[in-house]
Amino acid sequence: MEIDETEFMSGTALDLVDAFSATEIEKGPDGRPAFQTVSPDWWPGQRTFGGMVVAQALSAVMQTVPAGLDVHSLHGYFLRPSRPGVPSIQRVDRVRDGRSFTTCEVTSEVLGQPVFRMTCQFHRAEEGDSYQLPMGPGIVPPNDVDGVEVPFPFDIRDLGATERRADGTFLSTRRCWFRTRQTLPDDPGIHACVLAYFSDMTGASFRPLSLGVWGTHTDASLDHAVWFHRPWRADQWSVFDLQALVNAGGRATVRATMHGEDGTLHLSMAQELLIRKLDVPLDFEAPPWAERERRGVADGEGGTDGAA
Repeated sequence: MEIDETEFMSGTALDLVDAFSATEIEKGPDGRPAFQTVSPDWWPGQRTFGGMVVAQALSAVMQTVPAGLDVHSLHGYFLRPSRPGVPSIQRVDRVRDGRSFTTCEVTSEVLGQPVFRMTCQFHRAEEGDSYQLPMGPGIVPPNDVDGVEVPFPFDIRDLGATERRADGTFLSTRRCWFRTRQTLPDDPGIHACVLAYFSDMTGASFRPLSLGVWGTHTDASLDHAVWFHRPWRADQWSVFDLQALVNAGGRATVRATMHGEDGTLHLSMAQELLIRKLDVPLDFEAPPWAERERRGVADGEGGTDGAA
C-alpha cells in the first residue's frame, strides 16, 4: 500500500538533491548511457515516493542532452514499486535529435526489473506568444498562511480545498504554497527535478469523497505527466493548485498548476492513480495538512471557488 506521507520525510533540501542526482556508471552491453541512484529510507511501507522516482529519471536523462536545451515535458508510467536503499539503474535512449527538440526515453530498473519508464522532451529556448490562465481565485499570499512545522525540506503553507459546490464537486481539492527551506544551487536542472518531485505531492486531492481522511484506501500512482512552461526556482514560492477530474473504475485522474507568487504559470501536471477502498481501514495518523483539509470540507472553510 502506498500512502502519501511524504511530508514526514527527514533531511534537508540539499539531501533531497543528493538523493535524486544520478551518477553515471559503465554502459551496458547495448551501449546505452546508464546512471545509478539510491533512494533514502524516508517513507513508510518500504516504497520509494513516486516523485523521487521521477526526479531520479529526469536527473539521468538531463545529463545526456546537449547544452542549451531545457526540459519542457515528461510522461512516465510506474510499472512496479521502487524500494529505498536498493540501487536503481536509469538507462537512457536518445530517440530523436532535431533542430529545436530532442526526445529521450529512460527506463529505471531495480534488481533487473523495470520500475518506471519515461519519455522526456527538451526544447531550445525561443521567442513566441505569451498567454496563460491566471492563478485560481481566493489564493491567500503565503506569508498570511501558517506553515507546517515538521522536519522536511519544504516550507508548505496549506490552503485546503475550495468550498464544496451545490452539486458536491470542488473547484480545487488541494491548494498549497511551497518552497524549499534552503537556497538551492543555480543549476536550472536541479530546480526542474525538485519541482517534478513536488508535483507528485498530491495529498488526498484525487479522492474528493474522502478529503482529509487517511488509511481508508490503497492509493498508488499509475502515470505522471509534467509540462515545464517557464524556468522557475524551487526555492521561491509556488502555489500548487490541484483539481480532481474523475473517480471511476477504481482509478482517479487529477490535474494541477503551479503559479509563482508573481502570478507566473510555470508548470502543469496531470496524473492517474489507483484508488481502492480497504475492507478494514488502517489505524493511521493523518499527515499534518489533513486536519485543515478535513475542516475545510466539513465547515466550508475553503476559499471562494469562483463558481456561478
